[in-house]
Amino acid sequence: MKGKLYSALLLSMLAGCGSDDSPQAPVTPEEPKPEKSKYLTMDIKPEAKFTGEFYVNLGRYEDPVTHWIHDNSDLDNKDKPKADGPDVDFNKDGWIDERDAHLAGIYNPKEATIRIDAAKMHQILMTNPDGLGAGTARPDIFVHGHYGVFDALRYLAYTRNDLKIENIVTPENSGRDTFEFEISWDSNGDGVFDEQDNDVYANFQGKDWHFRSKYDGGEFKKIDSTISGIGPQGELTYSRMDQFWIQPGMTIRFQPFSPEMTQRRHWVQNREMARLEEAGGKVIVPTMAIDYKKKDVQPTVIKNLEVTAHNMRPDIFQPGVITKMDVYLSAADAGQDIAFNYWPTLSTGAKIEHFALFRINGVASDVGRGWTTGYGEMAIVKDFTRNSTCDFSSPAGGNMNLEVDPEHCRIDWRTNFGGWAVHIMSDVWVMNQPVEYVYAEIKSHYKVWGMPEFSGKDIMERDFSQAEDGSDIMTLQVFELPDNSEPDNAILKSTHFGWGIADCTECHNESKDPLGHGGHSWPINSKDGFDKTQPYYCATCHGSNGAPQGHNETARCFWCHDTKENRPLHHGDASTQRRYQDYKGEIKSNTHIYNTNVPKDLNSLPRDSMGNYEEYTDLMSSVNSDWDMSRVFPDPYSCMTCHPNPN
Repeated sequence: MKGKLYSALLLSMLAGCGSDDSPQAPVTPEEPKPEKSKYLTMDIKPEAKFTGEFYVNLGRYEDPVTHWIHDNSDLDNKDKPKADGPDVDFNKDGWIDERDAHLAGIYNPKEATIRIDAAKMHQILMTNPDGLGAGTARPDIFVHGHYGVFDALRYLAYTRNDLKIENIVTPENSGRDTFEFEISWDSNGDGVFDEQDNDVYANFQGKDWHFRSKYDGGEFKKIDSTISGIGPQGELTYSRMDQFWIQPGMTIRFQPFSPEMTQRRHWVQNREMARLEEAGGKVIVPTMAIDYKKKDVQPTVIKNLEVTAHNMRPDIFQPGVITKMDVYLSAADAGQDIAFNYWPTLSTGAKIEHFALFRINGVASDVGRGWTTGYGEMAIVKDFTRNSTCDFSSPAGGNMNLEVDPEHCRIDWRTNFGGWAVHIMSDVWVMNQPVEYVYAEIKSHYKVWGMPEFSGKDIMERDFSQAEDGSDIMTLQVFELPDNSEPDNAILKSTHFGWGIADCTECHNESKDPLGHGGHSWPINSKDGFDKTQPYYCATCHGSNGAPQGHNETARCFWCHDTKENRPLHHGDASTQRRYQDYKGEIKSNTHIYNTNVPKDLNSLPRDSMGNYEEYTDLMSSVNSDWDMSRVFPDPYSCMTCHPNPN
């Protein structure tokens, strides 16, 4: 990636200590840089490559844990035990969840996963093995070297003896701008494609195959939920398979669905096509709503917003391809204050590398509290819920001539995410056909995930004792830097031998010369309860010592900066990682499970990749993390002091 994320924050210009009299190297004038995009908080140009691996599962996943929870809890009352059901709240916490299922002997089994090497897939598809195109089957969507989910299906059908695609209809002829087809999968492995391969749905000459997807969350186990989250089976959308980009590391599940699911998906896509035709080929969104979740602030509603391509991901898409991100950028063109930031690889190990909606009309994300979005027909907003009834024939459901089998509804639709609300970043979610409704609201995930909330916008207290018994409480705050415009000998200049080194104590300590402060004790912020020298406290008199400005974030700097690529140097213990172990009481997340408290919002249990309960036990992490906080460089307070955000 040419634009190195937050490179200005990696303060590694000098590696040693010297004196202010050291000779200065000649300065080479810097070439002027292209102006940063007005839509972004930082100058980033991603360069995604189709490399590494991604993963595929074939067929439906039974997910017995979710089914057990469905059968034994009151889905209308946030997973409380059924009033008239058996007493299966085995751990007596007042909720029915995975832990109760496990005590009943119910676990989700592992399944075979197909590992696909991106380079091999590219090599084979470039030979046009099926006549659908050399490379991607959608060269109108993807640039050379990138692929959609349908291309993965093509590759599997060509390289495996147990899968074949038949009766293919092209996007031009389907009427929905997407490939349609029949799938046969030899699910029982007997070497014959026939009706014996069918289960609840058709695996032989199946007309109702589609896909689910999920992305690698790294060590963030709380995202791998069953009924309340993504689940081992992945998330389902009504999106077009051939326009859905393959991100390396993701997991795709190809599976049969009910005929009712296919009818619902076609209904959605038909409405999008009709809307496009009615607008003369323009992508016009009838309604966009922005909810700030403030008592005295009304939501912003934009009618008939024309969406145009801004080509923010030329590394992936052809010019003119419209994404969900373009909805917001078009709203910005129409006068709304909108900005996107960029998420790199996170401290959890999750490789994101996408633009993310950051600010709308002055309301900005602070990482754990940010903008959540939804896109689709108004009638599909409640399609995917834990208690969905699939009432698609009602006015609210779209007045379809469709009655859904209750068992099909349970299998296909009863999950928390799907349809219009899924975990897909807006910069890669194609929207060449206009949806009816776009919605954004500000929402907190701190309690949902059990994350401690420390915002640099507020003065806060934290108990630094491991037992959290109130014995080591300190005040955390962001300090103002001295005014550089006024002459002050105390403010460091670029001639300072340690210019750009964040940790003053590397050079200024009891064993180094010059001692500074006339050889007296270093100033300590004892007023706030600290007893160690803190470089960001030094900055209140001496300035930021060459540290660049921030990029408008106000919380959880470690979320992006505790990675090999972005971990700052010369920041004391915040530049390193240490081991945290549950048996020592160092991992707090296992005890911060909010579904044991009232009110229950979402089930935030840590789980393995199959959705079984699995606690955090042993991990490597920065001191600034959900498990701990540095006393010398506390996040985000030291960060925002030395890297103040632009006004």
